[in-house]
Amino acid sequence: MTNENVKISVLITTYNLESFIAGTLESVVKQDYEGKFEILVGDDGSTDRTPAIVNEYVQKYPGLIRVFVREREEGKEYSRIERASLNRIMLLKEARGEYISFLDGDDFYTDMSRLKKLSAVLDDPDNADCSMAAHNLNMYYEDGRTAPLCRAKKERKISFSEYWKLMFLQSGALMFRKGDISDLEKGTIRYDYDDNLISFRQFMRGKMYYIPECMASYRQSEGSSWNSMDELQHAYVNLVSMGMEKALGPERERIINIRHYPDLKTAYALRNSEDKEMKDKYVKWAQELKLEESARLIDTGEGLQKMVRGAAAGYYMARLARALRKLAGRY
Repeated sequence: MTNENVKISVLITTYNLESFIAGTLESVVKQDYEGKFEILVGDDGSTDRTPAIVNEYVQKYPGLIRVFVREREEGKEYSRIERASLNRIMLLKEARGEYISFLDGDDFYTDMSRLKKLSAVLDDPDNADCSMAAHNLNMYYEDGRTAPLCRAKKERKISFSEYWKLMFLQSGALMFRKGDISDLEKGTIRYDYDDNLISFRQFMRGKMYYIPECMASYRQSEGSSWNSMDELQHAYVNLVSMGMEKALGPERERIINIRHYPDLKTAYALRNSEDKEMKDKYVKWAQELKLEESARLIDTGEGLQKMVRGAAAGYYMARLARALRKLAGRY
């Protein structure tokens, strides 16, 4: 294949997911799409049967799937967030498609027309102001239960201001225009190119076209690194992310603070937590990324109360605006 005839690149990141990777790949290779697409798999040094299963699909679908491996040094401790981010960026640099979709190696598409529907949105000249198209996701629990991730039910274009204050979609919901990616090798975003930073970066380039239909499943594993964290750890991780967002778009500080109001509030309420070792870990992470505000908020709490008060009004106004949208059938 050449760059000219690949329209879509589906980028799958995986690490020790032998129980799920076949289902993930199956959901992509079976897509009902008449154009050219490619699948890139970034394996982050798996030690289980994941590479062997991926290779079976490479053999079964020659020319469709390319594999890239990031080696791990035995005995070395790695940051899951940083490894996953660098894995995504590695794949993005190798992608030949005009449009990009990320997919975690344990998630899967449930709509076999997913690529067709989202690419049609981005192809439409009326949507030239949209840098990405997105659909809803079903959260898929280990006991088989499912529930929509997002409660928005109106197909429409969504601005940064509306989305960033209250909404969230995991990166597997997006298809975005690749465009220039040189910025991903600069600044702190390369260390946390995850759900929020992926969509934040795209919002700097345009709007989101949102489709409320659930076209994929987002697996909710109890043993995942996120679900194993407590409320305060979630807040600390998000405060580091807040610092990265401000580094990427400093002119959007007010809206960023509104989004992170719950994190600021939690950090302030639990500022006297006795788990100093845990706190120091996140302070060190923020300092290494040169995010001085995030490091200070986590470490000493200086300025936390003021930020909580400043973000509260915007946060509750956003919730009121969302409630009114729902009543009017515009959400």
